[in-house]
Amino acid sequence: MPNFNETISNVKGKWKETMIRFTENKKTKYNNKKNKAIIIGAIAGVLITGLSSLYYYEANAVTLYHVYVDGKEIGIVDNTKLVDDWKNEQLTKAQSEYGLDKLDINNQITFTEEKKFKGKFNNEQAISSLQDVFNIKATGVALIVNGKEVGFVKDQATADSILKKIKEAYTPNQGKAGVMASSTEQKSANTGTKLETVNIKEEVSFKDVDINPSNIISEEDMLSLLKKGTLEEKVYTVQDGDTISEIAYMHNLSTDQLYQLNPELKGEYINIGDELNVTTLTPQVTVETVETVIDTETIDYQIEKQKDSSMFVNESKVIQEGKEGEKEVTYKVKKENGIVVSKEILTEKVTKEPVTKIVKRGTKVAPSRGTGSYLWPTAGGIITSNYGARWGTTHDGIDISGVSDRTIKAADSGTVIQAGWNGGYGKSVIISHGNGVKTLYAHMSSISVSVGDKVGKGQKVGVMGTTGNSTGVHLHFEVLVNGSSRNPLNYIGR
Repeated sequence: MPNFNETISNVKGKWKETMIRFTENKKTKYNNKKNKAIIIGAIAGVLITGLSSLYYYEANAVTLYHVYVDGKEIGIVDNTKLVDDWKNEQLTKAQSEYGLDKLDINNQITFTEEKKFKGKFNNEQAISSLQDVFNIKATGVALIVNGKEVGFVKDQATADSILKKIKEAYTPNQGKAGVMASSTEQKSANTGTKLETVNIKEEVSFKDVDINPSNIISEEDMLSLLKKGTLEEKVYTVQDGDTISEIAYMHNLSTDQLYQLNPELKGEYINIGDELNVTTLTPQVTVETVETVIDTETIDYQIEKQKDSSMFVNESKVIQEGKEGEKEVTYKVKKENGIVVSKEILTEKVTKEPVTKIVKRGTKVAPSRGTGSYLWPTAGGIITSNYGARWGTTHDGIDISGVSDRTIKAADSGTVIQAGWNGGYGKSVIISHGNGVKTLYAHMSSISVSVGDKVGKGQKVGVMGTTGNSTGVHLHFEVLVNGSSRNPLNYIGR
């Protein structure tokens, strides 16, 4: 069966041949009816043959659509609707996946129509080829810091919200107790803060962009990126022999920064296998705040020392207790990302004057040797255990208790040769009085003298307690002559 083009060509040829014959017959004036009939019959035959061929072509021709993506043909389909339906399906899926509304196609899809005799198409192949080159774009907003694109968010409202929140994170009265504490670096009784200015030091701008929707990050992630400089935290696993300070040094951190990154850390205690966050933070923006801070602060009292010749050296007595004063201080505090970078005192006003503490200190020099006459070493009291045999052994001194004033006094003048912890005696003092005589005071709660001190007869050497091997508050008192214990009652009197 000849194709359409061949049929047309045959018709044209026969028509031309008939017309030539018609012209020749006219020239020869051959115009009889017979010849006319022949001519008309020839023309009719040609027309019938052509119309028959055209009908056959129309009956077997199909309309095809060549599909082009960005000017390149990728396939042939018999219906453009299936391409449009597939395209809309991809947009719907992407909107659901990325949670974005403003999505469009990043490709230019066009069609050319062709009517072809027994034309061939392949819808599946065309869609498959389309899928290989198909791209979806999102309309987003680029956040630019000092000319550099930091990241992309879905819209301008999100970008504005991020800048607002990044500022609020470093401003007072936002529940930031830690920031307030670092702001003043004081433990004050009353603090009032007024925010004067809050600015971002860097140049921040925005730009509408068409990008792949996978590049758009959430508001929360963008906040983290601006504060930390990264969305990926670096983790270090503790090895045998590691210390907090060494780990911090290895990762260019201070120990304070390492503790801030790992609030679960307590002191220097870490275990092998522990995972620590060692992310070096490099914030993308710097929030600068200027605050007026009013603090009520304490004023330390002065100490006035007065000499008293009736008291021994190293003895002292408080005549007047000191009291702290108060002042109201107004500061101008400048911070960057919550860290104080400058602090200037604007005004100071004393609201309560401090009271001076007055202390009398002795100037009387105690003799290094005793008088040979010994005082009772406590303010009264009773003997609860005597010198001699006790519980199958020898008790080398006497135990005194039952006092209202627990002050322990030197039995005689001398030099302190031991002051501190002394085995079963607990906290104790030994005084050498010369001539081989020493006195020992044991089980003290506190000691008032030091080794080498010269103490006078009756001077305070400590406070009665229950340190060492003791069953209750008392003074264990011994007298030693040339290293051997003696019954103290033979030396001291009430």
